[in-house]
Amino acid sequence: MRTSPSLTEVEIAAFTRFAMDHEIIIDGETGVKNADILCNPIINLDSDITPAALSASFAKVRSQLQIKSATYKKADELARKLSPEEQATYKAWAGRQKMLIGIDGSNEGYQNVLSLLGWMRGNAVTAHSLDLALGNITNNIQFGRIHFKPQPRPDRAYGPGGKLNHAYGQEEKPKAAAVGVQQREYVNGRKNHGYIPPEEAAKKVAVQAPDAWKEICQLHLKEWVTQGQRAKLEGEYNAGIASGKSWREIGAALGQIVKSWERGR
Repeated sequence: MRTSPSLTEVEIAAFTRFAMDHEIIIDGETGVKNADILCNPIINLDSDITPAALSASFAKVRSQLQIKSATYKKADELARKLSPEEQATYKAWAGRQKMLIGIDGSNEGYQNVLSLLGWMRGNAVTAHSLDLALGNITNNIQFGRIHFKPQPRPDRAYGPGGKLNHAYGQEEKPKAAAVGVQQREYVNGRKNHGYIPPEEAAKKVAVQAPDAWKEICQLHLKEWVTQGQRAKLEGEYNAGIASGKSWREIGAALGQIVKSWERGR
């Protein structure tokens, strides 16, 4: 019979230790599901969560649990080498990424950790270095693999291999207004039912003005001389898109890169 209606610190510690010993994932949504699968049968029997009870439950539900993969272990090894400040920096940075899969217990999330920290090769982890890592890895598959959350829109700023999709973001050209008989209200003394008043025609062909900063971004992406400069611009652009930054923020960042090159000439 349970000795407490709610989970105690002793029970939580027992579960945590058992999960670590048996390489059970406890991070993110996956961790929550694992805890429910392993502990709910014990609680339903009105028993306390103890090492013995966990072992008995584990034997029955093991196939339903998600165990740490090789990718998880490698990512965890790199993460453990970070200082507490760097770990906090990574978590805060990942939490701001709207498209990037974070540490949610999935193998994709751990692959992102492995790729990003591996790219740094032991250098200090800062928000800026993480932005650079994200852009470089996304555009160069040899640096690793980055996983993003599924997006509803089929169009992408970058296509396969990280190549810029030049059709992305372009506005569809308005069709020319009807000419000839449709522009005449009366034909041979009879009312032309196909006639469209000029003000109505203007409404139909009117298109929304493009975002000025978006246009600036596209212009900056063309301001390169060497392939290395091109990769740097595209990496910054792609990292901004992935982070959910505004066109103004992306345009300003690209402008700073171009200005730095001009000052160095």
